[in-house]
Parts: sequence; C-alpha cells; structure tokens
Amino acid sequence: MTLTGSELAGQDTVVVGGTGNVGVFLVDAFVRAGARVLVPSRSRDKIDRLLTRLGPDKARHVVGLIGDIGSAGSAAALQSQVQDEAGTLRAVAAAPAGWHQTHSMLRAGFDDFKAVIENSLFPHYLAAQTFLPLLDSGGSYTSINGPVGFLGPPQPGIGPMAVVSIAQNKLTQAFAVETGGTPRVNDVVMMAFIGPNGTRPGSHLSGEQVGDYVTALASPAGATMHSQTLHLRDPRQVEAALAGDFTSPA
Repeated sequence: MTLTGSELAGQDTVVVGGTGNVGVFLVDAFVRAGARVLVPSRSRDKIDRLLTRLGPDKARHVVGLIGDIGSAGSAAALQSQVQDEAGTLRAVAAAPAGWHQTHSMLRAGFDDFKAVIENSLFPHYLAAQTFLPLLDSGGSYTSINGPVGFLGPPQPGIGPMAVVSIAQNKLTQAFAVETGGTPRVNDVVMMAFIGPNGTRPGSHLSGEQVGDYVTALASPAGATMHSQTLHLRDPRQVEAALAGDFTSPA
C-alpha cells in the first residue's frame, strides 16, 4: 500500500528541517499525499538542492521560505511569513535537529552539553511555539524523534543526544496536553538511520517508509491519534498506518 495523493490533497503543510536528511523524505511524502509543502531554511542553496532532489514535478508543490527557528525573534518572523503565505496549516512535521557524538559526556565539558541542548532541543520548542498556533483545529503536529533515549543506559559518547531525545518526548507530551487534541500532537520515535545520501545500509526502515508513516499520521487515517509516543520499528507498521491502524504490529 502506498500514498494515493488524496491524503492531504490541497492542504498547506510545513516541514521544519525539510532540507535535512530526514526532512527530505517528509517533504517528498507530503507532496505525494497531495499537499503543498512550505519548507523554511536559512539557505537558498539548501532549498535549491531539495528541489533538485525532488525533481520538477514534485518541486512545483514546494514553497521554499528563507527563515529559521534559531531564535525567538527569527521564529516569530518566520511565523508571520508562513501566515502570509498559507494562513491556516493542516499538518506540520518537525525534524530540525541533527546528530551529535563525543568521546565522553563528562570530559567533553559543560559547553559541549549546552551546545547540544541549544542546537537539538531548543529548536523543537521554537518549532512548536511557531507552528502550533497556525494549525487548524483538526490539524496534526508531529515531532520526529530518534531511538537513542529509549534504548537503556546510553554509552558515554551519545549521552547528550539521549538526554535530548527523552526531553523532546516530554516536551511534545506537554504540548499535547495543552492542545487537548485540537490540533493533534504526537512524537514519532523512528528506528531508521538516514544520512545525506539517503537510507543507510542496515536501517530497519527506509526514508520513504518514515515519510509515508508520518504522512498517514497527519492524514484522516490518524484522526484518533493524539498525545502518543509512536515507536516506528517495522515496515509492517507503515502498511498498517496507511490503512488507518497505528496499533499493530507493536
């Protein structure tokens, strides 16, 4: 089963981090679901690379915006820009953070830990603060998370990212409580390894499958899903989600 083009047909959506490794696949899937996708970036070159990678047919459904969520001020300016361009949104997927690894969490020092929090956690707060108010009441906000915080005691080199992962999850849950389901807010923890050139060898899931799952969640098929931490581990979950089932296989 694949996306049909009707899931988000004619809807305005945003992918935060849409020029990044995971974001490219989210943009691609939203487009394949029939949406117009707004993609903010600091860099016109990154937007142009995204459009080239998508190809001309898909690229005409993407609107690149120069702006970012790096600070409260720039996030507010971006919110105004999106509001002028689209007004109300139907779906937002947020994948703004990258990966960080060091030899030792303790020996790397406080400045290193602070930088990880500022660069990987704060953007998730600013993304939600920026775009949740623009979603319509039946809309969907999805935070994209990684598995490192959910795999038991982290190895020293990935301790900071494990902290970010768990904090991001609780942050998303807090927003979900505040919206009460209008709009819906969920955290997808993906067991996928995606790099600049696409899905890495040995990954449990492909980038395309992650995109399909998140799009299904944002579509009417996911209408009952709110305040959930969804652990995406198996391609069978993608097939089930496209049919409206987000509970099997676990």
